[in-house]
Amino acid sequence: MVKIRLCVGILSLLCLAAIGVALAQSDEAVSVNGSAIVNVVIEDLTEASGADSVSIKSKGSARGIEAFCAGDLDLATVSRKMSVDERADCEAKEITFSELLIGHHIIAFAAHPDTPAQCLQFDELEDMLRPTASNQVKDWSFYSEDNADLPLTVWLPAVNELTYVIADSEIAGEGLRLDGQHYENAGEAINAVADTAGALALIPWTQQLDSEESLKILEAGGRDPGGCSLPSAENVENESYPFSLSLYVYVNRARLESNEGLAELMQFSVAEASAAVIEKAGAIPPSSAIYDLNATILADADAVPGASGDAEDFQIPFDLSGEIRVVGAANAYRPLSRASEGLSEQLNVDLHFAGMLTGIDSLCQSEADIAALDGPASADALEACAANDIVTVPLQLGVQATVLVANTENEFAACLTTEQINMIWRADSARIVESWADVASEFPDLPLTLFGLPSLDTYTDILVQTAGAVIPPIRRDTEQNYEPLYRAAAVGNVSGGLTYMSWSDYQKALDNDQAKTQLVAVDGGSGCVAPNPGAIEDGLYPLSRRASLLVSEASLADINVQSFLWNLFNEDNWTALQRDGFLGVSVLELPIIRRDLLRRYADAESRYSSAEDEMATES
Repeated sequence: MVKIRLCVGILSLLCLAAIGVALAQSDEAVSVNGSAIVNVVIEDLTEASGADSVSIKSKGSARGIEAFCAGDLDLATVSRKMSVDERADCEAKEITFSELLIGHHIIAFAAHPDTPAQCLQFDELEDMLRPTASNQVKDWSFYSEDNADLPLTVWLPAVNELTYVIADSEIAGEGLRLDGQHYENAGEAINAVADTAGALALIPWTQQLDSEESLKILEAGGRDPGGCSLPSAENVENESYPFSLSLYVYVNRARLESNEGLAELMQFSVAEASAAVIEKAGAIPPSSAIYDLNATILADADAVPGASGDAEDFQIPFDLSGEIRVVGAANAYRPLSRASEGLSEQLNVDLHFAGMLTGIDSLCQSEADIAALDGPASADALEACAANDIVTVPLQLGVQATVLVANTENEFAACLTTEQINMIWRADSARIVESWADVASEFPDLPLTLFGLPSLDTYTDILVQTAGAVIPPIRRDTEQNYEPLYRAAAVGNVSGGLTYMSWSDYQKALDNDQAKTQLVAVDGGSGCVAPNPGAIEDGLYPLSRRASLLVSEASLADINVQSFLWNLFNEDNWTALQRDGFLGVSVLELPIIRRDLLRRYADAESRYSSAEDEMATES
């Protein structure tokens, strides 16, 4: 595997000399040094922002950070995150900084529309692209033996192009396969792939490619087996799509306050108006969530994810002992179970999933440290906590939702009430509710064909628990299949068909160009609400379920509870939450969440250690 080097091919031209940009003269110039790749974007942002005077040098990421930590720069531009040693160097020299993500370069695997694959796992991509594949992997049998008669033609960019460099940095071996066809521009590769069965090209991804009918953009898997994602800024940022290069700037907080030109440049760079400028510079703008996060970081000197020392502010002790008790709803059992892993073997984490009300009652009776909730805690439920002087701290984990998918021919099913959903799916509807006319008199006498999931599935649970009052289990006279693409295709092929799945699984069905399916809006009593991320995260969509925690503030002073929560809110666990189907979860928000945890830890330690000291003095 070849590490990314900045001075290669056409990029080396940028490394030959410093780039000076001076829009106008001012008493204090903005000093920039670092990655030539990032500086291409910084140049355009500088011009568009109208910053007074900016001096840009392209000496490479490492030298840029070295100068930045020496106090010689306003901005370091980097095509990777700072290393632990670099952060330590900045900390030792008392340089306080903020890390801002300003864009990406992303690879797309563009294939002929009839290509059999929808997703290529990481090992399949390596088998196809590594140098030893040259003149060996000549057909699609590497993907499936059934496709041995389909020739494989791979189109690659020139070795000095950034797309090639990014792919080479991920794929084992020195360089990529040697027998690939090289293209001069992405348009040439697109035309070649569209005209050649079995062809595949590595090209720079842009959002416009997703609507290119002559191509199929393949999903790619990461190094960890299982997941598969399409190229997008969001999927790069949540670390589910690996074939990318992200662009970072590190800004000196002290200089940000004193240098007006630097402040203007940064304010423009974190506003979504900069997206068009970043695209013009040949990069992919970050997601809206990152724009929001960048603006928060820039405005709040304390919200400095990536600042020196952040990663070292809390260390989980290796010799934890004792017990933590978590009681409540089971909808977040996976992330809570993962959080207990890797802690000391002497620490007992008792996860007791006995329902939300039991969890709150245990918390309020000082019998639990944490209550797991699957809905809002009512004032009545918390009365016992108030009576016992127990202060609680809420922590949000995200929202899961079940979406209903119907055949597009069934316009009458565009919106269903929770009562109708209850009637369709309840267990005692088997052999009784067999036609849409049985659901509502105004519906046609059309056979109701259901494609479902086993009764213990999470999304079945959400469906039956939120469709109405307490109802019997799910009906079993359905065709059950775990594969969401199969269920979506089945509904699309059957008039009167209906199924359900997670929001993310429905997005996969859309990405697979599944025809003749529609999302069903749900009326929970306040009108029809179509499922979408905003409605789900805000709790407006009825078939959704929020996962959150209530933590005893006194328990936050306990190192065991602190360590458990720190493990819960780590990057791996948070990314896994997204794979579990939780919306409203962004790994990029973790630094702020962890900053708030540290504040809560300190407040709890101060309050409850002081109370213990007072009691000891009185005794």
